[in-house]
Amino acid sequence: MRIDKLATNTISEDLPKLLESKYGGHKHFEYFMSDMERSRLFCCENDNTSTQSFAGYNGDKLIAHVSLIKNKRLSRFEAFFGFIEFPDDTESFNLLWDSLVNEACSLGISILKGPVNGSVWHQYRCVTKSDGTEPFTAEPICEPYYFTHLVSKKPSAEIQYYSAYREPFDIVLRLIDRKALEKMSGLGFTMNEIKDMTPELLQTIAKISRSVFSQNWGYTELDEKEFIQLYSLNKMSAHLNSLYALYRGGEMIGFCSTSEEDKKTLILKTICILPKYQGLDLGNALAYKIHQDAKERGYTRMIYALMREGNSIKNFPKEEAVIFRHYAALEFKI
Repeated sequence: MRIDKLATNTISEDLPKLLESKYGGHKHFEYFMSDMERSRLFCCENDNTSTQSFAGYNGDKLIAHVSLIKNKRLSRFEAFFGFIEFPDDTESFNLLWDSLVNEACSLGISILKGPVNGSVWHQYRCVTKSDGTEPFTAEPICEPYYFTHLVSKKPSAEIQYYSAYREPFDIVLRLIDRKALEKMSGLGFTMNEIKDMTPELLQTIAKISRSVFSQNWGYTELDEKEFIQLYSLNKMSAHLNSLYALYRGGEMIGFCSTSEEDKKTLILKTICILPKYQGLDLGNALAYKIHQDAKERGYTRMIYALMREGNSIKNFPKEEAVIFRHYAALEFKI
């Protein structure tokens, strides 16, 4: 395999063809590619990032790719790596990895985080284990052997995530109970279900998200322009089923969104509550209401998407949940 160093702030023009050859039959390939294009724009046409890509060729055919992504909002000793694809071959992977590490070291970088396609607001993580359950919209797509090769480089940290489902999900309504809603009301909070996204609402979501996720692994700030480019009104409206918003007085202090995967399945995203209001069972109130409404509307299956192991919603019940996919993001000291 021949490794080519590409021009700064470019991704190989052959990468879409490689991705199509590997994942083109995937149910959600078009969504995956639209996300990939947003990531490319973020990395290659953004004053806050600088990207150096390496392409591995067998003759004139692209078979491997990786990008070193510097972000001004990381420390100067840290960088992301992403847009990574390679064959299930140790020699080829080592050539690609060595190119990445050598470039990072030449720039004074000592910590690599990934796979991250630009930022943790974009596609990141790799699959570590699966029971074969059909993928859902917005789930990471990668070869199952990627994790094996990456961990052979002895990461200094592994951040773990999972996705699970319940079918049926009635047990959630029994375990949490309506008392969570009553407690919420008694503490002076209210909840609204929102169907239509507005620019003002999008800005509020961005503000809450920054506050909640700022201490998470790999977090980097997005300015308002970057956030709106990533979470455009069109994208949010196309994929939003409902946004459940929590309020204290007139101030939104938390939310959880759902999207419809099919006529019987809802995807529940991470519950997001401002830190000073966590620990009040508000997450359970959101969960109860979402499951209650879903049941009344005829849904029978709930997917809990891309949850971080040990996240702050500690009391959410795990009974009868089938964990069908595990993922990881990795950190390397080089």
